[in-house]
Amino acid sequence: MGRELKRKQAKREGKNVKEVQVKKQDSNTIEPKSLLIILGVIVVFCVILYFITSIFVTKDFNGKNNNSNNDNVSITNKILASDSLRQSEEVYYVYYYDTTNEDSSVSSVVASLDDKVYRVDLHDDFNSNFVGEPSGVVNNISDLKVKSPTVIKVESESITAFFSGSEEIKIGLK
Repeated sequence: MGRELKRKQAKREGKNVKEVQVKKQDSNTIEPKSLLIILGVIVVFCVILYFITSIFVTKDFNGKNNNSNNDNVSITNKILASDSLRQSEEVYYVYYYDTTNEDSSVSSVVASLDDKVYRVDLHDDFNSNFVGEPSGVVNNISDLKVKSPTVIKVESESITAFFSGSEEIKIGLK
């Protein structure tokens, strides 16, 4: 209804036009109690949504962290094999291993190193083109071939030491 029609209808009913407009404005306002209830429902919904997404992202349904690599805390820096020579440190090690068949004795030797250690998972499809017969020390990262486990020492973006196999790593890094 237009404004003029509302005014005419109010006159016919014997009401003041301003009183009708004030009543209409009062019915559109939200009471503080209902506003708090709406905000509370929204907050509860957001909290539930947060917990549901955190469960599905971490795949942690029991509320516990089922990390079986508790002894490898010091070597948590995972990188791709193609980035092996592009790290910021001057001297560091790169540990190539297969997560499906990791040797705990080699991991503990690598964890005891003083310099920074980066991990490369050879089970990852992005690193599959680096898996093969060990190539030894190479100048170009694309020529590098390793098997699990392998550790290389990098100084100034070039490989200075290459240890392939469990026994060679244990002897070479002690």
